[in-house]
Amino acid sequence: MRRILAIDWDRHEARAVLLASGPTAMAVTGAWAVSLAKLDSSALGGREIGERLAAAMAGQVAGNVTTLVGVGRDYVQMQLLSLPPAPAEELPELVRFQAEREFTALGSDAALDFIPLAGDAQTPHQVLAVALNATGLMEAREVCGALGVEPGRIPLRACAAAAFVRRAGVVADEKVALIVNPLTDEADLMVQAGEKVVVMRTVRLPEPDQAEARQRALVGEIRRTMAAVRQQSADRKVDEVVVCGHHASVSGLPDELDVPVTVFDPTSHAPSGLRKKGVAAESLGRFAAVLGMALSEADRRPPIVDFANIRRPPAGRRFTRAHALAAAAAVAAVLWFAAFLWRQISEPARELAELESRIANLQSQADLYKDVTAQTAAVERWLATDVIWLDELEQFARRVRPQPLSAQDFPVDDDVVVTQLTMLRPPGTEAVGGRIDLQAKAKSDAAVRDLEQRLRDERHRVTPGGVQQDSSVPGYPRALDLQIHVLPPADGDGDEVAGAAP
Repeated sequence: MRRILAIDWDRHEARAVLLASGPTAMAVTGAWAVSLAKLDSSALGGREIGERLAAAMAGQVAGNVTTLVGVGRDYVQMQLLSLPPAPAEELPELVRFQAEREFTALGSDAALDFIPLAGDAQTPHQVLAVALNATGLMEAREVCGALGVEPGRIPLRACAAAAFVRRAGVVADEKVALIVNPLTDEADLMVQAGEKVVVMRTVRLPEPDQAEARQRALVGEIRRTMAAVRQQSADRKVDEVVVCGHHASVSGLPDELDVPVTVFDPTSHAPSGLRKKGVAAESLGRFAAVLGMALSEADRRPPIVDFANIRRPPAGRRFTRAHALAAAAAVAAVLWFAAFLWRQISEPARELAELESRIANLQSQADLYKDVTAQTAAVERWLATDVIWLDELEQFARRVRPQPLSAQDFPVDDDVVVTQLTMLRPPGTEAVGGRIDLQAKAKSDAAVRDLEQRLRDERHRVTPGGVQQDSSVPGYPRALDLQIHVLPPADGDGDEVAGAAP
């Protein structure tokens, strides 16, 4: 079972709680509130605070214990910094560099941490830099030294109280809440939106015996904090105020503010055993910070700010035997994969080389037949225009005048006289068949149409020319031009076409 010791103090009182945390339960095994009053007005040092706590604890914290020391604002500086876009691992160095210019007295012994607010590797960063000077660090170590323990964490007291309130579920994550933790002569004020810190302040208050002045001062500081939130972000405002303490210690405060006010009693949300440790009820109302530190550590949730474990750039790791073995395994895996890839690539490459060799052999054989191929092409072009013109002339004569002039029923009105006939091979390398150009005289337009019909069939395409009046041949007043395209016969059809006409 883990033992967790949490300590904080102000000018008048030191508080401590010892928490035992197990896998299934936790309980308060010790709680102390020690007065820090002196005969004079000077404040006690860290060793004196630790000695008074040690006297009250009477050795109850001996042994293995995780210690958290919450520090206030006495030795803490805060500054809002704007930084250029950068990866998260480079942010600590950027914050340190900028903080050395912005903080008035940041020594080399100071503990510098920060709270990221916005930004990433592509957008500018906004961070709240928080520095605890060497005196504050020394005081925290002196307190722990007097108790015989080592400080494991040094969080901010204000952040610890806010963490306790958030853990208890008093404020919804989407709400902007102002969490107020009044102590004897000061108060921590922290504004959070979910896990994001908006504003953090610590203010002085009158003594507890001046109740009216203390309440006026606290209300005024709350209103100033709410105004700071509105000034910082025009679209956000405080939705709720949570005041830590007993109802009696903050009575009348809700009537002074124009937002909902919730009183958070630390003892009501603490683990069992706190009320039985003999601490006065008034002091228990100021236990929000120590309980917040102890419970967050029990939940293994690190604080937002930890001066004992500040954010640093990732440290380079030493090259050990384990790294050497891992590197050797990686090299072996790479070599195996390279061999596998070589086998996968070499086989297609070998097949490709064989195909290229076969193609080259076939190409050399094809070159031997280029002349034959060229002659064959020439013969094919000649055959495409190989028309048997004697047969065509016979067929043409039969179709121009199907009946002789001596026939008794010769259609005289449809007679046509051929005046010129030209048979030729069509021009062009892609020509097929042949062409007949015809000039003739006809007795009438009907004779021209009949002639075109007689000359046209599946192997003869007739293209009409012009028909004109011409009296050069008596009795034949129509002069006409026709162009007949002769297609080559299909295989085996030459004889049939040649002898088709009677």
